[in-house]
Parts: sequence; structure tokens; C-alpha cells
Amino acid sequence: MDRSVIVSDQSFASTDPYDIISSNIELVNALFGEYLRPEEIAPDALRSYYVDYYLAQVENGGFSQFVYNSRWSPIMNGLIREGLVAMKAVRHLALFNESAVLVERLGADRLQTYFESEYFGSNAERDTLDANNDRFSTLSESEDLVALNAAWLRSLPGLEVKTTDEIKAEVARRGAALPDREERVRAALENEPRYMKLIRALCGSAGHELSRVTGGDPTHEHNGKRVLAWHFITDKGHHYMVDADGKALMFNGTTKEMVTEIAAA
Repeated sequence: MDRSVIVSDQSFASTDPYDIISSNIELVNALFGEYLRPEEIAPDALRSYYVDYYLAQVENGGFSQFVYNSRWSPIMNGLIREGLVAMKAVRHLALFNESAVLVERLGADRLQTYFESEYFGSNAERDTLDANNDRFSTLSESEDLVALNAAWLRSLPGLEVKTTDEIKAEVARRGAALPDREERVRAALENEPRYMKLIRALCGSAGHELSRVTGGDPTHEHNGKRVLAWHFITDKGHHYMVDADGKALMFNGTTKEMVTEIAAA
């Protein structure tokens, strides 16, 4: 199976370092969308992908948000560590390992309590995990993970640069080549979390074609309360979903206007 790292020709030519990272993210999301498993995707693509995920989560809500949303995945953490090593982000690696000790000190029971808790409000576990947030912000000024990630991606031996259409064709080819594709599709749909089922139902109600879910935002405010909003892309652009008060509501990501709503028991 071909597991090469591919970026778009436009992102490779861009002077904005985040463009090449974003191109890799789009590739990985598209491959996951075709039901490929992590072990079937280039490890370097995943290293870049998860280092950026870690950065985005900590910048948005602190280390506690990263732990909460990632569920402290050993596989993800391993790829982040490997990525930081490869990118020569030595001080970020040291801080990640130091912050990991905070998780270990919680112990399995308190960590599970944290995962089951409301993120906002009084939350001792969250506050404990956020001890290094200020240091992360200061470090990012001198050790820029976006710049390091982008430069490392560019330097990868065997990096393939393709047009957008060529990338789409390659993603489709890899998905179609899976011998058990139908089985994977069926299992994935049956085991999807609640938010995915609601997003699919909302897209169906609105007449949209879902492209991909881009992430959850626990800092979103709805009717004066902080709620978890799930952001996703359809054939008609960026949207987000709020699951509250017995309803799932779909909003336009740009105008913030409601598109549709369905009952969500």
C-alpha cells in the first residue's frame, strides 16, 4: 500500500508556512474519510497532523483541553512526541513530557472522572492540567511549531507534490483499494458517536453533502451558556452543530445563521 506524504502544488509554492500543514491535514482527513486506518497512512503525515492538533488545542483552551478532547490517546501522544523530535522542537518536547507527568499524577480514576466531567465551571482536574499554559505560550514565541512543522514537511524525502485533482484521485484510489471497504463503512456508521449521527441527520435535513468534521469547540456560547460545538464542512461550506435542550441545531459558520434543526432525544 502506498503511504507517501502528499501536499498540493499550491501549498508547496505558498510563502505562508501554514498552507503546507493545512494541505497535509486535508489529505489525512480525506484518507480517514475513506475509512483508512492510522497504520495505513504515512507516519510522517500523521506526525505533522497531530503536532498541529496539539498546538491548536493548547492555543485554544490550554493543555487541559488537549487532554479532554484527545482522551489522552497513547497512539496520538506517541506520534506527537515523534513529530516534535523530527522537527527538532526540543523545548516543546520537554514541556510536553513535563505536562504528561501532570496527567500521570492524576491517576487512572481521576483522569476518567475528568473525561466524564463538565469541562467548564469548577474543575480541579482541569486546573491541575493547565499549570504549564503560560510557559507554552512563552515558548511558542521562540520555538514556533508552525514554522518548524512546515519546514520539516518540505524537507521530507519522497514528499510528493500534486495538483488538487491528482490528490483527490489518489485518495479515492486508496479508498477503493481497501479489500474490506464495505465492512469498514458499515462498522463505522454503526459505531459513530452521537455528534456524528446528528451532523449527518442535519446535513440530510438541509440538503447538504457532508465532507468532513473538523473538530469540536468547547468554548462556544449558545443562549448564554458554554456548549460543545462541532464544526464541519459540507458542499456548501463551513457549518457547526450545537446539541442542546433536546435539539440539534445547524448553523452557517460564516453568518452564524441557523440552517436547520432536528429533534435530538
